[in-house]
Amino acid sequence: MSVTEEKNILRKKYKALRSAMLPEEKKISDEHIFRKIISLPEYRSCSLVLTYVSTAEEADTLCLIRQAFDDGKTVAVPRSIDKNGNMTFHEIHSFDDLKRGYFGISEPDPEKCSEMRSFDGEICIVPALSYDRQGYRLGYGKGFYDRFFAAHEDILKVGICYSGFMEISLPHGKFDIPADIVITEKFVEDHRKEKKPDDK
Repeated sequence: MSVTEEKNILRKKYKALRSAMLPEEKKISDEHIFRKIISLPEYRSCSLVLTYVSTAEEADTLCLIRQAFDDGKTVAVPRSIDKNGNMTFHEIHSFDDLKRGYFGISEPDPEKCSEMRSFDGEICIVPALSYDRQGYRLGYGKGFYDRFFAAHEDILKVGICYSGFMEISLPHGKFDIPADIVITEKFVEDHRKEKKPDDK
C-alpha cells in the first residue's frame, strides 16, 4: 500500500472520529489546548501569530485569534490561491476581514487584508487530523502547509490535535515537514529538543 493510500484510510478514520466528538468534550479539550498555546514562551514573546481559522469540527482557533488581538499581536491567516497547494498569509484586524474561500472555509479578503511576506522567528498554528510522536501530521492531502514551510523554514510550527487522535507513527513522504511542537489537551511535546543517547 502506498503512503497516499495509507493516509487516505487514516483521513476517513479521523474525520469520522472528529464528527463523533461530543460538543461538551470538544469544548473542554479546545479550552485546554488554547491555554497551553498561550502559555508557550514563544507565544508570549512573539509579535506575529499565523493561524488557520477553524471550522466547527477542527480544534478551535477562534479563541486564540481573539486573545492575540487582545495581546496586541499581529494576526495573519491563510488564503488558498489555487488548487495546487499554494497559499499566502494575510493580516486580519477582525473577523469581519474574512470571507468564504476555497473548500468553504473562512479566508482573508485580499481586498481588505495585506499579504505578509516576512515570518522569521514567529509561530504558526498548524491544522491536522492527526499527529504522531515525531511531529508528523496527517493533513487534508493538498500539501499547502508543507509547501509553505519549505519556503519559510524558520517559522516555529505548532501543531494542535486532540490526544485521542495521536498516532505512534504516521506514514509520511520526503516532502512532509514535521511540527516543532505538538499540543493536545493533555500534553505538550517539543520535538526541537535533541534526544539523549539513552532515550527510547
